[in-house]
This record gives sequence, structure tokens and C-alpha cells, in this order.
Amino acid sequence: MSQLGERLRTARESQGISLSQAAAETRILQRYLVALEEGDYANLPGDVYARGFIRNYARLLDLSAEELIELYRSDRGRSEPIKIIQATAAPRIRGFSLPSFFGVFFVVLSLVGISYLVLNATSSMGTGVGGAATITPTNAPTPLPLPTAPPAPTDLPSIASAPTAVPTLGPAGFVPVPATTAIPAPTAQSEAPIILEVRTDAGNSPGSWLQIKADGKTVFQKVLGPGQSLRYTAQRDVWIRAGNASVVSLTINGQPQPPLSTTPGEVVTFSWPP
Repeated sequence: MSQLGERLRTARESQGISLSQAAAETRILQRYLVALEEGDYANLPGDVYARGFIRNYARLLDLSAEELIELYRSDRGRSEPIKIIQATAAPRIRGFSLPSFFGVFFVVLSLVGISYLVLNATSSMGTGVGGAATITPTNAPTPLPLPTAPPAPTDLPSIASAPTAVPTLGPAGFVPVPATTAIPAPTAQSEAPIILEVRTDAGNSPGSWLQIKADGKTVFQKVLGPGQSLRYTAQRDVWIRAGNASVVSLTINGQPQPPLSTTPGEVVTFSWPP
């Protein structure tokens, strides 16, 4: 038997309280009380629930809850801390090199030379076709000009005679530019917050142990007494675990939610959005 279990059983038996009576007054299932007294922590729903059961049991037996929690931690043991070993080698950063200035210069110079040769060859071809002159001897008689045939018609229009399209000027002398449709910029959609209200039944209700998370962060983790209420606001989601779900009522954004449970002492987990 564990130290915690021996302490709980001795205190209960000395006060003449049976297991069934303790389960009814603490709203904790009897099998969980047996697991605490026998040190069988594997049959408990979890570490957080186990500590909540210990606190409720300690309140019934008029014992120190913190001292019992320390005995529970001693029985369970503690795990070794995680060691973080820093990397000894610095991360390798890949770089890049700029092209050589002389390489770029020679490439540009080669392109200029090639362009010059092409233009020069084009000019020479034009001069040989239509620019040759006729040399006439000084003492020779001037020959009569021979009739020349008219140029053959061609189907393709000359490039020089092709009409050039002139843009039509507007009233103020400007060339009209077709209007482009503006694309509206995306607007950010705002999400409505989640308003959570938690309440426990009044009267003979013993309350319930609760753990509440808003946007993944724990905002409440203890027993909520009978007739008490809580209110929290979240942006993404809410998560609730109730140790005595039958006495807990929930309201989301002003809308009452269905009962979490109808069985006293039942542990229920609730999340929103579903």
C-alpha cells in the first residue's frame, strides 16, 4: 500500500466513514476512491483528475490537501528532466558569387562587334544593287539610251508605301488608353469571439472540479462551488473537463448547451467548436 493510500484509509476508518458514504459525499466514483487507497494510480482517469479527487477526499476527511498531494507525487515519482545539447557545428550558409566584370565586358563588346558587322554587310548589299555608276570614255560617242521595260508588278505592297496607322486623338489631344478593371484588394475577415459561461447547480450540489482552456491556454483549474459561475472569452476555441459534469451548465454566445451528463460524479470533456 502507498503512503497516500495508508493515510487516506486510516483517516476514513478512524472517522467511521464507509467507502460508499465517502463516494456519495465527495461525488467521486467508489472505484476511484479504492484506487487512491490502494495506490493503484493506473486506474485513475489522469493526473489532473487524481489531484482533484485527492483534494475533495482531503476536505471530507479534514486532512491537509497539499500534504496529500506531496505524498501522491512522491508515490508516482518524477521523470528525469530533458537535457538540451547545443550543436557544436555552426550551420552552413550557402552563398553566391557575382559574375566577373571582365567577363561581362567582353560579352558586351562581342555583341557590339557582331551588330556592327551585320549592319555593315547590309549597307554593302544595298549599294551593289542600286548604286553602281556607268563610266563613259571621253572621246567615245554618247550612246543613245535603250528603251527599258516597265517594272514587273508585285502582289506585295512596298514597305515604304505601307500606310501608317495614326492614333485618334481625344478632345484634349491625348491618345485614349483602354481602361483596366481594378482588382479589389482582399479584405481581412474578422472572426467573432467565443463567449463561454459556466455555472454549477445551487442547493445541495457539491460543485465540480473544472479545467477550462481558452485558445489552448489553461484559465481555470480548481473546484467551482455550488451556485457559482464563470465567464471567459476566446478567439478560436474553448475546452472544458468537468469532474462532476451532472451539475455543470454551459452557455456559448448566449445559447444554452445540452446537459453534459445526468450521472453524478461522471467525468466529461467538452470542446467548442464541436
